Amino acid sequence: MRNQIGWLLLVSILLLSVPAINAAEQAQSPSKRLVLQQGDRIVFIGNTFADQLRLYNYLETLLTAQAPVSKLSFRNLAWSGDTLTLQPRPLNFGSLDDHLTAEKADVIIACFGMNESFAGPSEVKAYREHWEQFLKHLKSKKYNGSTAPRVVILSPIAHENMGPPLPDPADHNQSLAAYTKTMQSIAEEHQLPFVDLYHATSRLMEANPSQKLTHNGIHLNQYGYWAVSQLIADSLLAKEVTSPQLVIDLKSQKIETTNAEVTQQKLKSDQIEFTVKPLLLPIPAPPDGAIADSDLLARQPRLSVKQLPEGNYRLVVGGTVIVTGSASDWDRGIVLLNLPSQVQVADLRSTINRKNELFFYVYRAHNAEYIFGRRTKPFGAVSFPPEMETFDELIQSREKTIQEQSRPIEAAKWELIRVD
Repeated sequence: MRNQIGWLLLVSILLLSVPAINAAEQAQSPSKRLVLQQGDRIVFIGNTFADQLRLYNYLETLLTAQAPVSKLSFRNLAWSGDTLTLQPRPLNFGSLDDHLTAEKADVIIACFGMNESFAGPSEVKAYREHWEQFLKHLKSKKYNGSTAPRVVILSPIAHENMGPPLPDPADHNQSLAAYTKTMQSIAEEHQLPFVDLYHATSRLMEANPSQKLTHNGIHLNQYGYWAVSQLIADSLLAKEVTSPQLVIDLKSQKIETTNAEVTQQKLKSDQIEFTVKPLLLPIPAPPDGAIADSDLLARQPRLSVKQLPEGNYRLVVGGTVIVTGSASDWDRGIVLLNLPSQVQVADLRSTINRKNELFFYVYRAHNAEYIFGRRTKPFGAVSFPPEMETFDELIQSREKTIQEQSRPIEAAKWELIRVD
């Protein structure tokens, strides 16, 4: 418990002492915002960045839990190494159009530019032409059967300096900056939502050098996806994603809340009770052991209680002990761990992970040669179609659970109890 309190206090001190990075401002562009509709099927396409979104699932969790509309569903059709013009696939795999049609894509989030950027600034003109051709092609399609897809463009991240023996990323970052500028220009010309991850991640890398965002300079690690997914969600939802937070002032008998409703409050020095109903699920907690950016930590659930008499106080939520701290600790504010809503959002992310794993088995089947390749007959044509139907049923079952888990939890009684 002492170690937990120490960590929570360190977080609180960082929140107060380190200048915050306006992540929402970094991620947003002046281009047209994404308008989500109930029941939208959102499909990720692109390179390794997009492909590995399915391994960590922070972005899908955030959009599912915090979007203003419900019943969103997601598919990941990305493939490591993909570019706008080169997307090699196994024999008889089918084109990108085939798979976008099969998934009835309403929204396409396109993640390209990292691979192309290695060609250098001299190829930026050709890259622009490739985007023009690609967008013209998408505009001509109606994958959902009725309307052209709404397209979102994500830039590549910055190349992180990992130190020797990995190369100095300075030259490559100049190229990435040029490609990002071109992508933003294209998005503005076509009135498409655009997320500038190059400059956003550059600032994160500079502000928090103790925590690396990537494995190798260009591919995000788990913490990187946790951080970057919040920047993307900020931009796509046109708001800063955050978690329920409360500030209680015993002297004024007031409770300030963010993303929560408070009722049935009793605010006395010897009896602090109130009922909290979250309006949305919180942001998933940072990965274990991560040295998280202070601005992003400020979005986690947090309770501050002003004017408490000296002593130690234990927070109990719905009968479960959450954390114990001194009056001064609570005055500064404590980041809360293991709230019922945090357990629920962790369960939601776990279900999303399993759903994406099941879809991956269908989309990127290891035994593809027997499913649609040269060995389909005689046995593959008999056994695999019903097995694929079973996968579809399992995926649909997980998606039903995802919708249930994405709803805010019921109201719970919070008590701050003096323990000495």
